[in-house]
Amino acid sequence: MYRFLKCFVMVVMAFISTPDLTAKEKIFAGYFDILVNSAEGTEVTGRIHLERNKDVLVRPIPKGYSFKIIRQDEGNIFRVDTRYDLSNRIMGVLTVDKGKRTPSNPADYKITLALEDNGKHLETFDIEVRVVEKTLWQELYERYTPTTLKNTRLYGRTKYSDKEVAEIINDLKNNHWKFRGLEKCYSGRPQDYSGNFNPDDTHLPTGTIEYDWEKVVNRIGGLGYSYAKSKVYGPNGVPEKRKELRNAICNAILTYTSSVPVEGNEVLINNKPIGDCTGDGFGLLQEFKLAGIQTPTHQWVLTDPLVVPVLYMMPDLLEGMNANDDLSMKVHNALIRYLQIFFSEVKGRRRIDDPDGRWGEIQDTIYSSGAWADANLGHRSRTMLALPIIWADYNRPLTYVQYWYSDYYHDIPFKDFSYSPGWSPKGVVEDVSYWMTKYNIPSHRYKQSGFHPDGTVSHHIGNATDAAMVAYGFEWLTSCNSGYAYLKDTDFKISDSHYQFQLDRLLNVYPKLFYKQRMDCLLSGRSFLSDLRKFVNDTYLDAVRNLMKARSHTTRLEGADRLKEVRKQIKNNTFEYSGTDAYWVNEFLVHRRGENEPPFYASLKLKSERTVGAEDFDRKVRKSWNMGYGILMLKVDGDEYADNVMCNFDWHALPGLTEEWRTSPLPAKGGAQASLPGLNKVSGVLSDGIAGMGIYHHLTKEKYSSATAYKTYHFIENKIMSIGSGIARLRSGENKEICTFIEQTAMKTPLAWCLNGEIKTIVPGEKLDFSAEINKICWLHHGKKGYVIVPVGKTGLRIKAGTEINITDKRISNDVPGFIIAIDHGINPENASYCYVQIPNVSLEDMPAKVKELEKDIEFNIDGRNVHAIYSDNDKTWQYGFFNPGKVKAGDIEVKASDIMQVMLRDNGKEWILSVNNPAPDGKKQKLTFEISKRLSEGRYLYKTKGMYEIEGEYVEITDAGNGSKVTVELPDIRDAKKYNYQSDLYAASPIVIAIPK
Repeated sequence: MYRFLKCFVMVVMAFISTPDLTAKEKIFAGYFDILVNSAEGTEVTGRIHLERNKDVLVRPIPKGYSFKIIRQDEGNIFRVDTRYDLSNRIMGVLTVDKGKRTPSNPADYKITLALEDNGKHLETFDIEVRVVEKTLWQELYERYTPTTLKNTRLYGRTKYSDKEVAEIINDLKNNHWKFRGLEKCYSGRPQDYSGNFNPDDTHLPTGTIEYDWEKVVNRIGGLGYSYAKSKVYGPNGVPEKRKELRNAICNAILTYTSSVPVEGNEVLINNKPIGDCTGDGFGLLQEFKLAGIQTPTHQWVLTDPLVVPVLYMMPDLLEGMNANDDLSMKVHNALIRYLQIFFSEVKGRRRIDDPDGRWGEIQDTIYSSGAWADANLGHRSRTMLALPIIWADYNRPLTYVQYWYSDYYHDIPFKDFSYSPGWSPKGVVEDVSYWMTKYNIPSHRYKQSGFHPDGTVSHHIGNATDAAMVAYGFEWLTSCNSGYAYLKDTDFKISDSHYQFQLDRLLNVYPKLFYKQRMDCLLSGRSFLSDLRKFVNDTYLDAVRNLMKARSHTTRLEGADRLKEVRKQIKNNTFEYSGTDAYWVNEFLVHRRGENEPPFYASLKLKSERTVGAEDFDRKVRKSWNMGYGILMLKVDGDEYADNVMCNFDWHALPGLTEEWRTSPLPAKGGAQASLPGLNKVSGVLSDGIAGMGIYHHLTKEKYSSATAYKTYHFIENKIMSIGSGIARLRSGENKEICTFIEQTAMKTPLAWCLNGEIKTIVPGEKLDFSAEINKICWLHHGKKGYVIVPVGKTGLRIKAGTEINITDKRISNDVPGFIIAIDHGINPENASYCYVQIPNVSLEDMPAKVKELEKDIEFNIDGRNVHAIYSDNDKTWQYGFFNPGKVKAGDIEVKASDIMQVMLRDNGKEWILSVNNPAPDGKKQKLTFEISKRLSEGRYLYKTKGMYEIEGEYVEITDAGNGSKVTVELPDIRDAKKYNYQSDLYAASPIVIAIPK
């Protein structure tokens, strides 16, 4: 059974006529300030509120309630009046008393007040009024308002000429302040729209009322931009014209917001209210197909465009409200009412005990961080930062939507539980400060939004864990900087730990994914085809600068100086890094050199039943379908897979992929993750910091792909290798050849290949469709990269170049010629195999010698669908990938494994570096055991986990086994959940690395 959030109207109705005087009222009175030298009658910023104001429609404030000052500091400067807003919410309003004035220097005044009911004391509480030279409201206004013009969303992405503004004003006046052509949406009747719902993609536009509402707010946003910037209507424009525009905006806002249903009783379904809570008039429309799913779950679409017009009018609105101007007060009240939709949620996302819910099982606070624990917080923050300015009252709560309050749940399933555990609204600035701390949300399981212990981040997890390191994820990590800067050096400043969380990732994760000023496309999520050099040089560098600027004077961070230095190096294109890093949660590995060696960058992206590849939001031409299916990319120059190269790609032929070389369009239907996770359990990456490997069973869940394969990848110094076996047809497909694609990139220099002793060459601009059988080692060369193919059984070579390439999306092609290198396994292979090596920083002239060197250096072994092994004699490195229990020998060392695993042994001269991991994690497996024909020093070796922060892990035990050793690896598992911060499911696949003395 799911527990659906539902307001308990029948319960609260019992209190309307006879208040329970023994029940404590929750009073919101956290912050107050006023300017120095304020004269009598000047209102203190910050009013006194009651939590029960949220229930005013069903539980009115008792008529006898009032606020009273019991005592105050010397001078008796202030008085309190009891007032009600236009929605009948009670407020205590502090003003400078008659004949008084605040001092000319800053001071603090302590006041004790009481809430009374017909003269009877209900609550007594203390407050402090700060007399200041600049109020917090002024500070927030000055910090945030100018920045809003830099984000087009905050004025509806709409701009008008002064002539258009004049025409719109005239049109609004003559049309009851409604925008022409959109009159229907002002009726407040969503039922009048006929929706068109696509079951294959629920986020497609539905033609329901909210799409017209969006058009209205965007037009208001455009008028707001003119109010802020126009030479005629702006701050330095013509006063009469500016006043005319302000009047038009106010009336347009009042007319529009009044027509949008907010309360549940404002929409009737079968003559009954659609819901019982504030916000239900909007949030529950989707449940009855009166709205689609997109806007009600992306509420900022209807609130962001109002930010610029409202913020730039706020000083005038406040002046009007202080003068009791009717329009100003109505507009302000209308905004407070309307903006409740911002915190409304659709029915399906209000379930708190659904393990498959958007934010997991919310009531399980160990494994769920509660509602809105995802990357959309960056989007939400834009409106959120505007609300303290719009409210102009520090103590009015951020929202009145009842299910965000802890009292809604009546201490079930535990005391003070709430929709976002740990938070119940209490005052808008304090509330916003809380939400600014919700950026560093850890994930605890696969298929959960959050920051993973390996350094990656996920957002869209409807099918499985995704890698969203650019769109969504980077915003989630860094868009908090605007909030941090907004609150810095105030009583609501953000604590150092939240800054540190971001700094650690900006310093220790992202730079390792940058090469020659470009972000790795394989980990960029939906941004895979965007300008990832711009992301590095603009977005990343700006984020680092903004983080530093957002610090309070008291903020202390570790690594700040190092981050500044890395930023400088990246900006100057001098940043280099040498290392091998496994991002095991997202099944991704980077192997690169450059600090003391010729630079190169290799990366591998896998997927499984736990993970997906890059999302693709192009609804017309799918491209990223295969990203994740064992994709292996090697960069030397850095632009091999840049956006202006990949726009010419045949996306059926990504490097590293083993699949049928189809020509039909990749499926466009099914949403951004239509490629789905795999059916395979085996998929994992392993590294010890110097060398690395990956293991991958290619077994697709979607039905378009045609092949299956068992693949391993090996990264040993400047040798990037891949081995495949068990290659076969899984589905009928198009009856075309199944291939393993080695390379696809732009042809900037001649492409040469040596086949059966004969060297051939083509130059950029030539077209080619070449096929041949490989009988002995074949090599190819282009630019600074070499490719060596070792024939295993029947092996064919395919090369396509120029116009022979079937460009997937000709809309975006720039006609730069490219080439594809592939191993051809035939149309219906049966247990086919392959082995190829990529070599960076090699010349054409050096290729023959490199091949001979590889023949002496590398030994590999394939046991069908069970195990692959490889040995490098030069680097004294052994790597074993077990798809099933089995045994295999590489070099002079044999390993016999009792389970699925990866094993790597490296001799660094002084000690043995042993690395192991479980590439089929389920969080329950407790140990891995294998025997190795090498005698290793016996003992119990403790290890620390890899990733963002080292944790004391379990142990590896080595015992004597006759002519070799038996190795038992204790894994992180569910028994150790608390030790691993309740992330044991994710740590289950972490690389385990120990050093064994010789």
